[in-house]
Amino acid sequence: MLYVRTTFTIPGVGQSIHIAELEPIGPHTCRMHRMIELDPQGVIRGSVHGTQIKGEATPPMQEVPHPDTYEQYDGIQAEHLDAASFQALWAEAEAKLGS
Repeated sequence: MLYVRTTFTIPGVGQSIHIAELEPIGPHTCRMHRMIELDPQGVIRGSVHGTQIKGEATPPMQEVPHPDTYEQYDGIQAEHLDAASFQALWAEAEAKLGS
C-alpha cells in the first residue's frame, strides 16, 4: 500500500487536502482504499472507506493516478506518509466522525 497526502490548489477557489491509502495496480494507476479529507487548516472534515462516506468527504474515484505521475498535473503537491502515520490519522477520523 501507498500512503500519500495531496494538496490540490485551485486558483481563485482554495485548497483541497486528502490523505489516502492507495493500492498500486499499475505504473500509472492506483485503487483507492481509504481517504481522509481535511480543510485548509488541517481539520478532519470527512472520510471514505469503500462506499461508506462520513462527514463532508467528496466521493473519490475508485481508480486514481499513481503518485509517481502527480508531477505532470498543475496545482498538486504530494507527500508520502508511512502506514503508522496514516493509521493514526484514520483512528482520529474514526473517533471524530464515528466508526
